[in-house]
Amino acid sequence: MGMNGQQVIFGLLEFLVSIFISFILIFGSYRLFLVLTPRLDEERQLREKNASIGLLLGSILLGEAIVVKQAIYPVMAVIQIFVLGQERNFVNFLKMLGFSGGYVLLAGILALACILFSFWLFNKLTPRIDHFQEIKENNIAVALFMAIFIIGISMLISTGVSGLTRALIPFPEVGSIPIE
Repeated sequence: MGMNGQQVIFGLLEFLVSIFISFILIFGSYRLFLVLTPRLDEERQLREKNASIGLLLGSILLGEAIVVKQAIYPVMAVIQIFVLGQERNFVNFLKMLGFSGGYVLLAGILALACILFSFWLFNKLTPRIDHFQEIKENNIAVALFMAIFIIGISMLISTGVSGLTRALIPFPEVGSIPIE
């Protein structure tokens, strides 16, 4: 298979990996947020057409996506190292899966930490507002401000997540040339 065919296959694989990662992490984040915030009862609020809850949940999922997208490159790099490498065996396949899962898990944890940090910081910056109560009462202004705050923090930390995950890629050892 020529280089062009190989690029198409890796592109398709990257597309499929992206779909898998996005569905797993976005769904997982949504479910986890429902568990962490039982007093909001988001699903009931959504059924009652509370736009504030929709804005807040949407910003959380967008923030998660902004951060987690940084895990796609390292996963694809590990897959390419495995596919193009000399030794394709079951142990190396398991290593590839372990590294790939680790990058996604790391990005997901960092994204969740970012969102929780955003909530904490938002509460510290606006101590006279009961955010959860305002959102339950469909205060669009509070929800919009909180949503933009979450997305902004997510955008800012995504570069750090990218650098961290790229630094952890297990590139194969190559020979070195001593310079004298």
